Amino acid sequence: MTKNETPAKATRLKAIIAEKLAIRILDGTYPPGQPIPSEASLLSEMKVSRTCLREALQNLAAKGLVSSRPKLGTLVRPSLEWNFLDADLLRWRQQVVDRKTFLLELFAVRRMIEPETAALAALHVTPEIVTQLEKTVMAMARGNGERTETTTEADVAFHRLLLAASGNAMLSGLGACIEEALRASISVTSQPEVGSKFALDKHVDVFEAVRDGDSEAARRHMSALLDMTWDCLIKAGVAQPGAAAASPRRRRASATTPAA
Repeated sequence: MTKNETPAKATRLKAIIAEKLAIRILDGTYPPGQPIPSEASLLSEMKVSRTCLREALQNLAAKGLVSSRPKLGTLVRPSLEWNFLDADLLRWRQQVVDRKTFLLELFAVRRMIEPETAALAALHVTPEIVTQLEKTVMAMARGNGERTETTTEADVAFHRLLLAASGNAMLSGLGACIEEALRASISVTSQPEVGSKFALDKHVDVFEAVRDGDSEAARRHMSALLDMTWDCLIKAGVAQPGAAAASPRRRRASATTPAA
């Protein structure tokens, strides 16, 4: 940090530099196995302090994007070593991949994880989390079926609480991915041409099953909620009927209101 930089400004600068470099890695400008430009070159281009640049690179190293090698400099690591579920990496990657591809990848993760997470939550949920889940459902109800900032934030909190309620710390660690998936799908399902409403009833079904400790019902209701989201993605032209992301266990929901 230079004499003229406040801690907040220094943090913002590091984030900006980390994002610029990450985008170049993700879009192939800096390919895997190859060194990124030298420190001197990047300092000349970015016009930041050496400390700022090094801390930005440390951030990328923590996400598996780069590693430093003596006499070789900073190398881009193979993509299979990148932490694609990291919150920043999810956000950055949206800028370089096709939006449909990104949405379908995220939905596939939700399809694999959330029904079983709901089932586990029914077995392990604590009274404290039941209370928090109930509060999110009540907040969702205030929207009268419409998407608002309040209902969106409550929806995100609901799904993240289920991860926490699962009793599995590894699943809790997927919170950023599930949140990004939710927000991305909401951005599609809330478009006027899609005409979707907020499916409070399906969220209530999941909540009641978890609260009552009914594992199978929790799994079934979460699958139904995801079925409705999938229908909405089809309506938006993001997905195709019968595509693999719909899952072989897919059941057609009887309700017509899509949800995120």
